[in-house]
Amino acid sequence: MKLFFLGTGSGLPSLRRNVSSIALIFSKKNKWWLWDCGEGTQHQILKTSLKISRLEKVFISHLHGDHLFGLPGLLASRGLICGKNQHNIQIFGPEGLDLYLKETLKLSETYIPYEIKVNIIPSNTSSGIIYEDEEVRVNYCELTHNLKTYGYSFEEKKKQSHFMIEKAQKCNIKPGPVYRALKEGKTIELPDGRIFHGKDFVDCFKEGKKIVFGGDTAFSENLIFLANNADILIHESTFSYQEKENAIRNFHSTTAVAANAAKKAGVKQLILTHISSRYNSKSKNNKTTEKDLLIEARKIFPQTLLAEDFMEYSI
Repeated sequence: MKLFFLGTGSGLPSLRRNVSSIALIFSKKNKWWLWDCGEGTQHQILKTSLKISRLEKVFISHLHGDHLFGLPGLLASRGLICGKNQHNIQIFGPEGLDLYLKETLKLSETYIPYEIKVNIIPSNTSSGIIYEDEEVRVNYCELTHNLKTYGYSFEEKKKQSHFMIEKAQKCNIKPGPVYRALKEGKTIELPDGRIFHGKDFVDCFKEGKKIVFGGDTAFSENLIFLANNADILIHESTFSYQEKENAIRNFHSTTAVAANAAKKAGVKQLILTHISSRYNSKSKNNKTTEKDLLIEARKIFPQTLLAEDFMEYSI
């Protein structure tokens, strides 16, 4: 898998940074998922090798325009490209997302030739599972913003490499549920009293990856809990540490808030995004640059990267 940052700016797009959108690409399965879809996302996609025909799921953190306004256009273009042959798509997000899409597509008389299934997070819950299959689980938690906002964790379920069936056969272990137990690394006891350990029948055993996508938020204990021991935490960093009062007033984070969250959660890698255009270069009104933002965060959490549009990160 790999992450592809399509938009890393905050509220206003700039020549260097479009507004929020991140792709999670499943390289071996020829599919990808999208996390937020700000205005202009489909134009960003056109500059990459991504194919919107392979887009399978979209997760929206909240209904602010810089995270959402690109979605109706992307869905429409997806239909024009492949028509009725296009596979269905699942969209996940907060209450009101279904109404927004329904009314936008209706009023613009946009025909979508494939099924769109919108999954709404229950407004009376602050955390839970929004999607799960045999391989992955996506959890959500409510964040601290001036509009109902959610962070998501993408977690691969525990997995192992190839099961050594030949070894099991040599040990006269008969096929059946016991094979599955061994493949999952469990210890089993046969009717004849023999005991076998799953770790001896797989080439290696490893934990799945965990990636946390944080939406817009001020300091959030929920996000720290969600990101516990994650491989990657993607955290907004709209303001520098010097502008912490402005950050609090606008329900956003500073570099220090993001870095401390990563430290408390025990993550392996922090990636800062949602960067304000005010830091593009030094000016009389603002002497802090994007390089300074990274320095601020790394003083607290050294394993920090500052995302750029079209940056790829292999997982």
